[in-house]
Amino acid sequence: MPLKPIYTETNDCKDCYKCIRECPTKAIKVSDNRASVVDTLCIYCGHCVEICPTGAKKVRDGISRVKLLLKEKKEVYVSLAPSYVAEYGTDAQYILNALTNLGFTGVSETAIGAQEVSRQIAKYLNIRQSGAYISSACPVVVELIRKYYPQHTMAITPYMSPMLTHARLLRQWYGNDIGVVFIGPCIGKKSEADDSELVNVAITFQELNEWIKTEKAHTLTTNNLNFTPQEAHEGVIYPLDGGMVETIKRENCNGESTFMSFTGRNMIRNVLDNLHELGQDKPLFLELLACEAGCVNGPGMSCNSNIAARSLSVRKSFAHRQKNVTRSSKDEQVINIERDFFNIETVEKEQHKAEQIKDALHSIGKTSVADELNCSGCGYDTCRDFANALLSGNAESAMCVSYMRMVAHHKATILVQKIPSGVVIIDDDYKVVEMNASFARLMGAETELCYEANPGMRGADLDKLGNFAKLFKTALHTGKEYYELPVTENNKNLQLSIFNIQKHKLVTGIIQSAQQPQFRKDIVEKRTREVIKKNMETVQKIAFLLGENASYTDSLLNSILEAQNKEDA
Repeated sequence: MPLKPIYTETNDCKDCYKCIRECPTKAIKVSDNRASVVDTLCIYCGHCVEICPTGAKKVRDGISRVKLLLKEKKEVYVSLAPSYVAEYGTDAQYILNALTNLGFTGVSETAIGAQEVSRQIAKYLNIRQSGAYISSACPVVVELIRKYYPQHTMAITPYMSPMLTHARLLRQWYGNDIGVVFIGPCIGKKSEADDSELVNVAITFQELNEWIKTEKAHTLTTNNLNFTPQEAHEGVIYPLDGGMVETIKRENCNGESTFMSFTGRNMIRNVLDNLHELGQDKPLFLELLACEAGCVNGPGMSCNSNIAARSLSVRKSFAHRQKNVTRSSKDEQVINIERDFFNIETVEKEQHKAEQIKDALHSIGKTSVADELNCSGCGYDTCRDFANALLSGNAESAMCVSYMRMVAHHKATILVQKIPSGVVIIDDDYKVVEMNASFARLMGAETELCYEANPGMRGADLDKLGNFAKLFKTALHTGKEYYELPVTENNKNLQLSIFNIQKHKLVTGIIQSAQQPQFRKDIVEKRTREVIKKNMETVQKIAFLLGENASYTDSLLNSILEAQNKEDA
């Protein structure tokens, strides 16, 4: 089975769930703490590739396929997306030179295909009385509609995209046996090319730049290279938000149609959710582009200039072309670019029973509506969305941040309670954060009764717990640690150690009977190491999800162990 346009390098995935949070269709499956792309759900917008903090989301390499095509085909032509101006500047000589040196027969502008699409759509709209019509130019939008809004498939204008239209023109001009390689800013074009016989391979500007750099194709220069068979005209404005609308308006003679453009995945979904309300009185054409601001902001772009600068480059190129318009016979050729969009399976949303969802929520500690925090830490918008993903097999319970924090806290609490020595944790307000029963017992009957009434003694005042409160205050204030200090409480000879969990913020005290020193190595170290080993995976997950440098539980367990080791040294 061929590799899909986007995939996950599982060894690099750090289960941060950012891809799930950002994915407009939640086309991510988490298994064994690794997130992978679900191809049947994916619309290939490439956003996960852009935002993955570890670079685990990869784009399928197309350069090797292009090199093979150059060897197999006598003639291979480039269909160069009009957004090349935003990537390489308004002077086309650099890119023409590099592509020629890489072995291509000719370089042609995809904008020529865009112009043909605009002409045919304008004629199509001229004979319509009403209805909403959506551009077929953006493959991500087309994929979104076909998979998630099949009821709107008929609204897509029944014409090929500019890429496919241009490829058909190239084959009409130079023969069907030629090779055609599309180069642009769009990852979705890879999927579109896979489903077509017109384009052999689609690659991004980023891939091309790496290839040029490796082959040093930019070092050899040839002057006065030109686009094949000619320069494009108004089609060069297609990469901008509203660019397609601008070209169609030039051909839409009757003036009866309304034109609108929207960009960005969230905005497009909003439009599609309410499409039934539109176009009821006269034709409405919608130019929908998945990337905010248009194709100049595509995921396959590599330049670091700002959006305004990229858009300005396209505008300048457009203005220049309008001053130097030279039409040829090829502008008037008739070509059939009609098509439909029904050759794809729609995504059927799996329906789960209320009882199943309730059980799934219970499995992650959500036993009431109040427990459903909807924090999106797992990547899903609501706890119920997450429960549905659990039931569909696309998620794991360990993805729930609040649940894992609860589990980790319970583990730490159990450790503290099971240690035979007394343990107390004090914060910078001199209040108890946690205390075990052994500590309460050593403090005397009154403290032990309070502990029975309030297990853990959270919030209790430090001054009421013994005559060594000053030592804790000094430790919090100075950051100094104490080991095996002899103290007396209720006529008992005790040993007290105080060490930092978080300097000046949180300290732990371990108190033991001076007559029972042997427990330190035989019990505390053994039990602490065992719990740390079992708890580490949970702790690291929480720390990563919350963006923290360390987690409370991890620090607590390790600091207890470190303190005991220092005492034994």
